[in-house]
Amino acid sequence: MYEQMEFDVTLDSERELKENVNLAVSFACRQLQNSEPVPVASRYEGYGIMAESFSALQVALKKVQDDMKLFLRILPADDSRAVEASNSLYNSTIEVAYEAIRMASQANRVMTDIYRHCDSETTPLEDYLDSLNREQEEFEEAEEAEENEKTEEEQDG
Repeated sequence: MYEQMEFDVTLDSERELKENVNLAVSFACRQLQNSEPVPVASRYEGYGIMAESFSALQVALKKVQDDMKLFLRILPADDSRAVEASNSLYNSTIEVAYEAIRMASQANRVMTDIYRHCDSETTPLEDYLDSLNREQEEFEEAEEAEENEKTEEEQDG
């Protein structure tokens, strides 16, 4: 029998960068929690929050796309224009990273709030089983009632 093994060939610098991004997202999540936003009441509200974040991310991505087109157009020009274009590209990609991290923190908030909400809900099957359990607790079995009456009579007698 053969066992397939996988080697992680990720560069340490890439791994560290990803860990730092995770730290930035964790920081943004804590910052959002500290602002004490109103809890997300439903998946529809959660979708609205995520759609708003997605729109902001799309606007930032559009700016990156425009900056790349600008860079391409000024290639025949001098280096000073390329510096300006790459600076603009740098700034717009920072904005994309900001919006992506903000969206990730909002996704975490939506996930957490909806999970808490759905954890408190019960399924129809659970409701049915609970009602059966309550009915069984309310009514004694006939045999148990007869045995209880006999033991009461013996104690009285």
